Amino acid sequence: LLVAATIDSVVSPDRRAALGIWKAYFIEPAAAGLVIAAIAARRDRARLLLLGLGVAGTVVALLNIVNSLHAVATHSFNLVTPPVVIYNTNNAVSLFLEPLVAFGLALLFFGDDRRERLLAGGFCAIAAAAIFLSYSRTGWGTLALLVLFVAAFTRWRWWVLSGVVVAGGAVFAASGSVRHRILVEFNPDSQVNTLDLRRSLWQSTINMLEHHPLFGGGLAGFQKSLKPYQVRGYGEQLIYPHNVFLNFWSETGLLGVAAIVWLSVQVVRVAILGLRAADTAWARAIAIGALGLVVAFFVHGMTDVPYFKNDQAVVYWALLGIQLGTLRGPRARR
Repeated sequence: LLVAATIDSVVSPDRRAALGIWKAYFIEPAAAGLVIAAIAARRDRARLLLLGLGVAGTVVALLNIVNSLHAVATHSFNLVTPPVVIYNTNNAVSLFLEPLVAFGLALLFFGDDRRERLLAGGFCAIAAAAIFLSYSRTGWGTLALLVLFVAAFTRWRWWVLSGVVVAGGAVFAASGSVRHRILVEFNPDSQVNTLDLRRSLWQSTINMLEHHPLFGGGLAGFQKSLKPYQVRGYGEQLIYPHNVFLNFWSETGLLGVAAIVWLSVQVVRVAILGLRAADTAWARAIAIGALGLVVAFFVHGMTDVPYFKNDQAVVYWALLGIQLGTLRGPRARR
């Protein structure tokens, strides 16, 4: 992945911007992940690292909850572009919180320390409220899927499934704004139907990639590379294709797509091996959290950008580092 990013920073139409992204989204986060992997071999250190990430997520969630509730109270809440703090879009709130929720849910369900479970449960509740108020539909779906995925490893899976279905149905029935936010995607004539906007974006991207299949548009080069290939109806000025595979193809070429798929497969493989070999509740929770991370990455990533931001890249590599450190910890003590 680092090799692919390096190559595409050279072929980018804007090398200065590409080198900045290369450093901020790839080199620094990956280096941080390696350092974290070395630190996280001990549970107390890994727990401290997760606590730090949880504090960051809690701050982001609480600020956006307060901002959204203020907008509701002053009748200025916009369903199409809900108010956000720190970020520029509501989807960014969900994208940042979802990987942390995956680990939080795993600790809540499988942790063997009461304090850890209380902290994890509190964080998940706050993060879920922030994701709900973000009115990110893919965020809602990803959150529900994460709950079901983690619960699938427990004996309460069917109770949790029933609870999610009942809660989702109740919210859909009781809230007109939620119904409108969902049903608008089934109305092709609506000007706020994002699926139509995504289709024109994806078609434009595919047109560009057909002419630049090997390296894509170059790192930080999507917007400039896309212009000659835009289809009629695409009027956005987005800097990424908003699909995880197209994102990496455009930014890092085919090598980058192969690399992120390979990396994800390795994360899943290591997590499954960790589950089988886990001799502690902590190791089991971290393995399930890593699997949840991959689920969130690809599910929300089908219609958005789950990696190409400073915070998302750092959280991604930090959580992988914690997974690797937890796996290596027992080996290092042998």
